[in-house]
Amino acid sequence: MEREESHRHRLAQILNGVSEGRGEEMWTSIANLKENLNKITLDMHGDDDEELEIYGSENRRHSTFSDRRNSHTFAHSKPIGRYRAEIKKLQESEAEIKSLSVNYVALLREKEEQIFRVNQENGSLKQNLNAINAAPSAARSEISKVSNNGINALKGKGDQSANRQHKSTSLMKNCYAGNQMSNGLSSKHDEELADLLEEKTRSLEAIQASHESQIKQFQMELEKEHDKLVNEQIRLQELSKIRNESNEKTIEISHLQKELNRQEDETSDDTMENMKRLAATLEKENTQAALESSKKASTDKIDPIPSKNL
Repeated sequence: MEREESHRHRLAQILNGVSEGRGEEMWTSIANLKENLNKITLDMHGDDDEELEIYGSENRRHSTFSDRRNSHTFAHSKPIGRYRAEIKKLQESEAEIKSLSVNYVALLREKEEQIFRVNQENGSLKQNLNAINAAPSAARSEISKVSNNGINALKGKGDQSANRQHKSTSLMKNCYAGNQMSNGLSSKHDEELADLLEEKTRSLEAIQASHESQIKQFQMELEKEHDKLVNEQIRLQELSKIRNESNEKTIEISHLQKELNRQEDETSDDTMENMKRLAATLEKENTQAALESSKKASTDKIDPIPSKNL
């Protein structure tokens, strides 16, 4: 009884760990659950063998009541078979839960890897966009610097020749035209990159939403399996309670059977004693009757005349 209580306590702890755990921890807890179920099954088989040996020894000692004890053993084997069937169902449910847990862990890892890759791609695209946005700004700053230098040079050297002034004016015009061309190209390139980034972002958001939906679905399925496991735990506790009650009834029946056998043995012994006393009494009476008959015969032979007078 103490060993069964210890198994039930350990089994309850493991089932609680399964209900609170996720992923690999749940898998390990389910493996522990399977091991403890196997141990409980072996203990049940061992208890059944011990009970059968007890009944067998009683059968050998009290052969006159073997049919009655065999009927008790047969009646007791029915709930044991039912317990074994229930434990087999629990083991099958445990195998299904283990399979679902393995699939859930694999899918969860796959989705985590996909989300990690998506986040990496998103970060890379943001870095490229920042670099592209920084390049036109640097080009405009450089062109503005060149223009300012040209204007300062014209102001500081107003007495130079008309040819050099014409060259400076041409340089300013070329710089201005280049600045406008550069701004136009960079704006077009920025728009293309923005469109590409927006399209990529929408695609990533759609993938992420799909992954989140799948993860929610997996979580719902896992919660259902958790509820199922809790119900199985309650069922196992009820079976353990029924088994304890059955063991108590079996012990009580065994005690009653022993008491009945003892009383029947005492009754049989009393009957034998009574028969022996009766036989001794009859033998004594027969002996006395024989003695009286022999005495009477002897008297008749010795004194026949008084017999005639009588």
